[in-house]
Amino acid sequence: AHRLRTVIDYDRLLVLDAGRVVEFDTPYNLLQKTDGVFRGMCVKSGSFGELEAAARAKAEKDGVLKSGEGST
Repeated sequence: AHRLRTVIDYDRLLVLDAGRVVEFDTPYNLLQKTDGVFRGMCVKSGSFGELEAAARAKAEKDGVLKSGEGST
C-alpha cells in the first residue's frame, strides 16, 4: 500500500499486466473504473478510502474535478 500512496498524486499512471498496457489515465479516473486493475490493487491494499481521497484532492488541485464533484 505504501507504494500506491507514492504514485496516487502522479499526473498519469500506466498500468501493465503481463507486460501489456491495460490502463492509462489519472489516478482519480482509474479509481472510478469499477472493474479496473488499478482500483483492484487499491481495494486489496486496505487503504482504498485514503487513496481515493488523495487522488480526489490531486484532481481538484489540478482543476480536473470541482470540489465536491464525484463524491459518494
